[in-house]
Amino acid sequence: MKKILLLLISSFFLINCSSKKPSDTFLMSERYFENYIKYYFQGNFTLAEINFLKAVDLFQKSDDQCNLSKLYISKNLIENDNSSLEYAKRYALMGYCDEEINTIDFLLGKPYIYDKLPSSLKIQAQAFKSADELIKILSKDDFSDWTRSRLSRDFAHRFINRSDTNNSDKLIEYALKIDRYNGWTYNIQKDLLLKKEICLIKNEYCKFIDERLDIINKKMIKK
Repeated sequence: MKKILLLLISSFFLINCSSKKPSDTFLMSERYFENYIKYYFQGNFTLAEINFLKAVDLFQKSDDQCNLSKLYISKNLIENDNSSLEYAKRYALMGYCDEEINTIDFLLGKPYIYDKLPSSLKIQAQAFKSADELIKILSKDDFSDWTRSRLSRDFAHRFINRSDTNNSDKLIEYALKIDRYNGWTYNIQKDLLLKKEICLIKNEYCKFIDERLDIINKKMIKK
């Protein structure tokens, strides 16, 4: 989890360039955001939202519009919640946050500048011929586990749409390893649902996947 924290500092939040170290506000917000990620992927959506709003509150108190925008951009990526982009855009405009505005434009399908995108979204903007090609890039230390998991599922969807079940299955297995390691029950549920979809497309025996899904569904913490 410490590695995720360091990656959050460099990839998601902004540090005042005049500071030798992150401010207490930044570190507290980061801690709440870490808890948000943990609880959301475990399926505890109520606690996740509480921690997310605590992170928002701290950045609001310090008038940090660009980091507020980044928080809501991250929430969009994690929850696939387009309403979060409305908040992200509002804060980005208030703070004249050009990089965040560019990122939001990309996520909304509007014209954007590729070179100004965060590294994970530069990957999202690309096309890959094989799962191995993507996994090789994601295996580098530049990415947090939740980014690896998210992008693996995203590209698995793309391969499924191209009727390429072999590459999609490789990516889901890669995501499953990450999500099992972190105990991210909600992510595992999404992985298994995709695995079930692949199994049905291949006309294979899917009973064991159904049984695994049934166990996971029962373990999910309700909202």
